[in-house]
Amino acid sequence: MSLSLTHTWAEVVIEELSRLGIRHICVAPGSRSTPLTLAAVKQSQHPQRSVTIHRHFDERGLGYLALGLAKSVREPIAVIVTSGTAVANLLPAVVESGLTGEPLVILSADRPFELIDCGANQAITQSGLFSSHVTAELALPAPTAELPLPALLTRVDQLLARQAEQGGSVHINCPFREPFYGERDMVEEERVRAPIARWWQSDKPYIHHHHHGHRVSVPDLPSFGQKVDGYPRTVIVLGAVPEGVASVVEQVAQSLHAIVLADPQSGVASSAPGYDLWLNHSDLFQQLNQAQWVIQLGGRLVSKRLSQWLAQSTAHYWLLTEHSQALDPNHLSLEQFVVPPPHWLLWLQELAESVANAYSAPGEGIDSVKTWQQTLIREANYQMQQAATTFSHKALSEHSVFQQLPALLPKHADIFIGNSLAIRLADIWSDLSGHRVFANRGASGIDGLLACAAGVQRGRAHPMLVVLGDTSALYDLNSLALWRETSAPAAILILNNNGGGIFDALPVDQTLCDTYYRMPHDLGFEHIAAQFSLGFHRPATAHDLVRSVNQALTTPGADVIEVVTPAGEAGQALSECLAAMAARGTHA
Repeated sequence: MSLSLTHTWAEVVIEELSRLGIRHICVAPGSRSTPLTLAAVKQSQHPQRSVTIHRHFDERGLGYLALGLAKSVREPIAVIVTSGTAVANLLPAVVESGLTGEPLVILSADRPFELIDCGANQAITQSGLFSSHVTAELALPAPTAELPLPALLTRVDQLLARQAEQGGSVHINCPFREPFYGERDMVEEERVRAPIARWWQSDKPYIHHHHHGHRVSVPDLPSFGQKVDGYPRTVIVLGAVPEGVASVVEQVAQSLHAIVLADPQSGVASSAPGYDLWLNHSDLFQQLNQAQWVIQLGGRLVSKRLSQWLAQSTAHYWLLTEHSQALDPNHLSLEQFVVPPPHWLLWLQELAESVANAYSAPGEGIDSVKTWQQTLIREANYQMQQAATTFSHKALSEHSVFQQLPALLPKHADIFIGNSLAIRLADIWSDLSGHRVFANRGASGIDGLLACAAGVQRGRAHPMLVVLGDTSALYDLNSLALWRETSAPAAILILNNNGGGIFDALPVDQTLCDTYYRMPHDLGFEHIAAQFSLGFHRPATAHDLVRSVNQALTTPGADVIEVVTPAGEAGQALSECLAAMAARGTHA
């Protein structure tokens, strides 16, 4: 294990804690905790954010010393101890803080994975040691070059954000491998720190959490330097958001002349639909890269390419969420605004007013932003029209189903979209704005989809279209029993391509694909529907599909609609579309 990497990790943790308000660190002696102790000593010498170090040879007493400090200064206090029973001696103080709310940040050094439960000296299982007495725990891996420092920072920020909301103690368990002493390689340290260079040179936390509670207020708008008229080029990204925000999002977008990229779950229209496909066009990707401000509302984004674009964007980044949980898998430096769902509308209205007041002057700045927005939208729409013609004259396919999906839905119908290939194709081809869209995009599993959709419909009593793949339907077959009694008409549209079609796009040996990935089942759903006393349709053409869905959504009960397509077709067509889009970008 690299000495430089170990100490860099420890310094990043201590540095970020200081930026988050830690001004006192209580330290007990120990060897395994050397990286944390030396990082604390270094921080105590910082010219702007120095910390005061308090020492005690008895960890039990050290814990209560920290508790007393937290009571008096009314701010989080960090505690550094070595591994083994040293950590356990903090339990009484942690129990007390859990009951009375004083914020302690426990930093325990630990043996790495390979030294636990094998007879190694001073090695106990430390993760979970404080049980329910801590507000939250962060069990870090041993430092490794493969785990980027931005991920370490966002985990620490998230932990402290939860503590700021709930009080009590939090526990960061830090396994370290030897060596701990010797000369450090400064060239290696510079390479390790490169992904967080901007953070290291600043004095702000990596993620700034704004907790609004029941008070609705938008902070000052970001500064973008010497821009003409101050107009920022803005992209608004929507994930899963509360119902009813579409109109005010449109107000914000109009004020900023922003490009809106809306996930299928949002119920909002994109100004440039199909971005999961057109972002594969290099010229469009680079045009979007001119954005200076990203405002993301909600999370759980479906599009892989949108996530990739966000990962490398250098734009100022705002994230609005319902809870303080992390919703950025790219671990970017951002400002996160935590606003309860009932207050989203007011928060966005205030943002729209702030934007209108700040960016109202006419001039070259606004003209430049308008040109950027309109050019990108026009070119993206053109590229999507070119891609759509690929399926316009073909027989019924997964792609064509999602292209015509918006036209299949009555005005007040809900839609529940399954995972795997279904949600990805909806993201590319379907404008579902104006409809309430539901999906399980937390763990994104294929289990329980029919049951979950049934629960949604029972709660809302609206006509519902459920769209999912054949493997997903087979996985939750027993839940078709829940659809025998429905509160409103329902259509369960099953795309049967004889197995896991999502795997067709994987770069695996095709001789192994069927056996170990696709796993064809050679099953149809006609007799299954009859078993559960549900209506059944198997449309062969686009016209048949329209008629089947219309009948199902206008008559009582639930019908199963099975669309049979050739195995491998959808994945292959998607790969070809992406390749064609990339090629057009290369020759643009």
